Amino acid sequence: MTLFIFVCAFLLIGLNTPIFISLACTTFVVFALFTNMPLGILPQRMFAGVDNMALIAIPYFIFAAQIMSKGGLTVRLIKFAQTLVGHLPGGLGICAVLSCLFFAAISGSTASTVVAVGSIIYPALLKAGYGEKFSLGLVTCSALLGMVIPPSNAMIIYGSISRVSIGALFLSGFGAGMVFVCVYSAWCVYHAYKTKVPLQQRATLREITLAAKDAGWSLGFPLVILGGIYSGVFTSTESAVVSVAYAILVAMVIYRELKPQEIWVIACETGLASAKILIMVAAATLFSWLLTVENITTQLIEPIKALDLPWWSILFINNVIMLFAGMFIDVFSNILIFCPLMTPLIQEAGISTLHFGLIASVNADMGNITPPFGLNLFIASGVFGVSYFTIVRAVLPWLCLALLCLMIITYVPQISLWLPSIIYPGSF
Repeated sequence: MTLFIFVCAFLLIGLNTPIFISLACTTFVVFALFTNMPLGILPQRMFAGVDNMALIAIPYFIFAAQIMSKGGLTVRLIKFAQTLVGHLPGGLGICAVLSCLFFAAISGSTASTVVAVGSIIYPALLKAGYGEKFSLGLVTCSALLGMVIPPSNAMIIYGSISRVSIGALFLSGFGAGMVFVCVYSAWCVYHAYKTKVPLQQRATLREITLAAKDAGWSLGFPLVILGGIYSGVFTSTESAVVSVAYAILVAMVIYRELKPQEIWVIACETGLASAKILIMVAAATLFSWLLTVENITTQLIEPIKALDLPWWSILFINNVIMLFAGMFIDVFSNILIFCPLMTPLIQEAGISTLHFGLIASVNADMGNITPPFGLNLFIASGVFGVSYFTIVRAVLPWLCLALLCLMIITYVPQISLWLPSIIYPGSF
C-alpha cells in the first residue's frame, strides 16, 4: 500500500494536477479501495486540519502586507536603507538585501517581496552598474527573507501542526535572517570590488534623518507587532489582526496613499491568496492523517532509526529530502508532508523541535528559488520581463550561498536558539 500511495500522489503531481487535489484524491482512493472506513469522515478530517486558531493569522498577515505594499511603504523603506549603506562598496546591493529584510518583517511572503521591492530596486541596480545577472539573482533570492524573518507564514504552519510556540519560532528567525543578510551582503561587496562598481555619494546626516522620519511608521510595524507578542499584550494570532489595523492607519491616514475603495479590492485578493494556502493545509493534513492511520510513517522512519545515525546525519538527510521536494512542490506542502514524518526521528535524536522548525522553514522556502518549479523564478520572470532560463542562470550563485546559510543555521543551532532561550526559557 505504501508504494501505491506515493506512486499515485506523485503521478498526479507529475500530470500537473494541483497538489491539493493530488493529495486529497490519493487519500480518498486509498480509503475507498483498501479500507472499510466511511468516506464521510474524510471531509471532516480536512475541516479539522484548518480548524486551528494559529492559522487565522495567515489571512490577516497577508491582508496587512498587501495594504502596506500598496500604501507607500516599499519606496520609503528602500530610500531609508539606501541612505544608510548606499555609499559603501556594494552599497546598493546591500540596500536591496536590507530592503527585503525590512519588507519581509511586514509581509512574511517571498512572492510579495520580489514584486514590491524588486520592481523598484532592480532598475536602480542596473543603472548603478551591477549587471543584469547579478541584479536578478540578488533581488530574487533576497526575497527568501520573507519566510525567515518574522512574521513568517511557513512558521505559522509548522507551529500549528507541531504545537511549538509560534512566538519562539518567530524569535529564532532573527538569528537565521542575520546569517542570510551577512552572507548576501558580503557577496555584494565582493562583486562590487571585482567588477569595480562606482561608489555612490554618502548621504548627509540630514538626509538620513529625513529618510528615517519618513519611514518611521513603516519601521514601527514589526516593533508594534512583535513587541505586543513578547510583552504579552496580545497573542501571535491576535497580532495579525492588530497588524491589519496598523496597516490601514498608516496607509490611509498617515501616508494617505490608499483610498477606502481600494481596501475592498485588496480584501478580495487576500481572500483568494488565503484560500489557496488553507485548502493546501486541509489536503496535506488529510494526507498526513492517512500516513498515520495506515502506520506508514513508522514504516518509513524505522529503516533510518535502525541505522542509529548521529544527529547531524539526520538533519543532513532531512535537508536533502526537503530541498529535493522543494524543487517540485510548494512551501506549505513541503512542511505539511515531511515535517510530521521526520518529527519522531528528530525527537528521538534529541534535536530541538524549535530548531527543526526553523530548518524546515528555510528548506521549504529555498524551494521558491530552486528550478524547475520555484515560484519566485516565475514571478521574477514576469516582473522583470526576462526569460525563465535567464532567471535560473542568475540565481544559481545565490542558491549556492543560500545552501551555505542553511548549513550554518543547521549546524550552529545557537545562532537561532539563543534569543528564544532568553524570552521562552525551558519551553523547548
